[in-house]
Amino acid sequence: SVRHIPLKFLELATSRLVLSDDGNDLKLTGISCSVQFISKMPATLRASQAGDHMYPAAATVVDLIKHRGTVNKYYMYVIQVTTMDSTMYYIFRRYSAFNTLHENLEEKFPIEAGSINMHDRTLPYLPPKKYGGRSSVRSVAEERAPQLITYLKELCALPKKIYHDDLVRAFLRQQLHDDLPYELPSTGPVFSEARTRSSSLKSVSSKPKPSVPPTRPAAGPPRPAPPAGSGKPVKG
Repeated sequence: SVRHIPLKFLELATSRLVLSDDGNDLKLTGISCSVQFISKMPATLRASQAGDHMYPAAATVVDLIKHRGTVNKYYMYVIQVTTMDSTMYYIFRRYSAFNTLHENLEEKFPIEAGSINMHDRTLPYLPPKKYGGRSSVRSVAEERAPQLITYLKELCALPKKIYHDDLVRAFLRQQLHDDLPYELPSTGPVFSEARTRSSSLKSVSSKPKPSVPPTRPAAGPPRPAPPAGSGKPVKG
């Protein structure tokens, strides 16, 4: 008999999902459920145990979308992930997900986090929380985007000890809530490393140059002293 498993529970246990040989059933910690219950699961998630060729080789922020939750609205970063075999897919993460990943990495790898010796730090720096800003404000989310692009680039360049850790795997793996309708704008990524570098150069060149006070003309050669006795006599 098939037991109905809540999708939320199914999402939490994706690391232990294994498709059977016939591809019709899904075995989950000793419980089997019909494929119809995972029909909405992204294909890359179902193939997450296919081998290293499906492991992400690069990840970058390309866009920003507004998501309306049950209580409030917030912005999510659209991350384009490219696997070892050049397959591309999108995941959607809030800043809080980045922050949770970063804190967990610092706790799990204290040496690489510089907790023991700051000179040994190799983990990238995450843009700090803005206690005065909210994730529902687009300008706050846009300001973080270039820093998150750099964070992901440096994270993907770390040794396998960290980059292939389960914490990073879980963050970059497609999850059930990543099954959102999304298409990259026809104009290309809203955010990219090239655009970030270009905008930073423009911001530097657009800064007003400091005003230089006008220079006084250089003084000419000193006048020769009048010859002795040429002065008028002083009246007594």
